[in-house]
Amino acid sequence: MDTITVTVDKPVYGGYCLAAIEGKIIFVPDAIPGEEVAVTITRESKSYSFGEIVEILQPSPLRITPLCSLYPQCGGCSYLCAGYESELAWKKMIIEDSLTRVGKISGTDIPPIETMHHDRFHYRSHGTVKLFQGRAGFFERGTNSLIPFQGEGCLLLEQSLNRAMMDHTSDGTGYRLAIDAEGRIFFSDKESHTMSEREQGLEYSRDIWNFFQANRFLRGKMLTTVLDYAGLTDKDTFLDIGCGVGFFTLALARRSLGGTGVDMDRSSIGHAVQNAKINGITNVSFQAMAAADIHPGRHSPRAIIADPPRAGLDKKARKTINAIKAPVLVYVSCNPSTFSRDTADFIKEGYTLDRLTFIDMFPGTHHIELISRFTR
Repeated sequence: MDTITVTVDKPVYGGYCLAAIEGKIIFVPDAIPGEEVAVTITRESKSYSFGEIVEILQPSPLRITPLCSLYPQCGGCSYLCAGYESELAWKKMIIEDSLTRVGKISGTDIPPIETMHHDRFHYRSHGTVKLFQGRAGFFERGTNSLIPFQGEGCLLLEQSLNRAMMDHTSDGTGYRLAIDAEGRIFFSDKESHTMSEREQGLEYSRDIWNFFQANRFLRGKMLTTVLDYAGLTDKDTFLDIGCGVGFFTLALARRSLGGTGVDMDRSSIGHAVQNAKINGITNVSFQAMAAADIHPGRHSPRAIIADPPRAGLDKKARKTINAIKAPVLVYVSCNPSTFSRDTADFIKEGYTLDRLTFIDMFPGTHHIELISRFTR
């Protein structure tokens, strides 16, 4: 396959950098802005292409030797070709670019972006791995070909999980593994899945498959930031959309008159109800429903907290939030592109984006987590 030489431009969401040749955009993974690289085209469409580096002709002074021997073949990580400070700076650039390009928001309307981060490695308290012929690993980027873990396991997983994973045998195509607040290790292919988590003085019971923040170093700071942004008093009520097992909901209830948690996953709602009882919290209720099914006329909270999946809030859910007209909206997002789309909608309907925190819940990967506050 022919190679072409390009000079790499800015980082973009997904772990890529942009390059261009003859006016056509090329997305190049594992590159650093300013580098000159030789690439082959791996996928092509009418307006853009994806390339793969075959040779780095002029490396950036920011380039380092990755600590993981499987990088970049393994699809689990991005940015390990540079130091962590570079990764943080690029992610912040991507946030700003998404807000201006996707959200059409003027730079003067974007508040200063606060940054929170912790250790780059061994932060994950749970993860899902793939299996092939009994060996655990992650898929090679863009393929279904397994890259097996080597003796050290995965740099992102908590060390006890790595040791347990390397000794674990399993059939099937994959499993989830996790360590809880008691130091107990769970595998999804074993019978017992109910775990105990603990943050900011609250106890959470959950199934291994229930959504729960994986960064054991930063989820407590995420919780306190959401509480700060919500700014509730004992006279205020709230609505928590995408509440999961009650991670934010229970802490919000302790600060307020009361509120409601909503999530479409019935298992998570069941655990949320149980967690309220475990913590002796009685001023909160939970409903199993999609965000789009919330009736705006039945809620008049001081604050709405929304923590949707990567697809963001769908059009109907955004319409519902705008119809409720809560004075404060705290939006937790794990995708700057859909966050920017949704932000444009909220601003159009009268909200102002006045606080924005980039909290790096996923170091070493292309994922970007944001905590934002909108007021009206």
